[in-house]
Amino acid sequence: MTSCRSTLARLGHTLLLALCFCLPGAAVADGKLLVVTENSSWLSTIDAQGNVAGRNTQLVKDILAHAGLKADIQVLPWARAYRIAATRPNTLIYSIARTSTREKQFVWLGPLGHMQRVFYRLSSDTTAEPQSLEQVKSCCKVCVGNHDVQEEFLIKAGFVQNSQFLTTNSPQECPRLLLSGAAQLLIADPEQLRSQLARLKMPDEQFQPVLNMPQGEELYLAANPQTDPAIVRAITEAMRQLKAH
Repeated sequence: MTSCRSTLARLGHTLLLALCFCLPGAAVADGKLLVVTENSSWLSTIDAQGNVAGRNTQLVKDILAHAGLKADIQVLPWARAYRIAATRPNTLIYSIARTSTREKQFVWLGPLGHMQRVFYRLSSDTTAEPQSLEQVKSCCKVCVGNHDVQEEFLIKAGFVQNSQFLTTNSPQECPRLLLSGAAQLLIADPEQLRSQLARLKMPDEQFQPVLNMPQGEELYLAANPQTDPAIVRAITEAMRQLKAH
């Protein structure tokens, strides 16, 4: 009889554990759900109180709340955030562009917004007047963030690193690199650049758009492929419901 009760108790405990891990919150009960992003000023940043803020940050917080999920949101250098999201189960990343190179590395939960692709120069540098990508290759060195979608764009277009473009830990370093003469062009969304310049206390008039590419990028909330399917379902359903409203 004692053996039977012990077996039933173990069975009940096993069933309870199985039930728990079927629920979206189970994977985050001990803080396992991680959300990573970069300090991009316009979409995600750290405010004066030390809180993660920004337009897309608020969207992600609303989505998680609607899905009934709790998560630790961390702001990291983009290359590190990308590496963690690509290798750690139960990890989300935003705002990430969906490209052919990245397609199989993540589960694409849904778009958060759109990013334009514009080449900028210093207003004082009248020698940088490219009218096409091919002219950019021959006239200028372009500054982009390491592992940023703009780096992927340049590589796909046939640009050669170090001779035709250079990378930095953060795209926010690019305006200063143009001032130093290390690069002649940077790539940014207009709103992104305005935000960067405000943080650097540099006037908008110091930079001028010279080449606007017709296609930008959709920016997504994405998940590591090993993320709990229940979490993925809860988030995609929350995004669907929020979009409907």
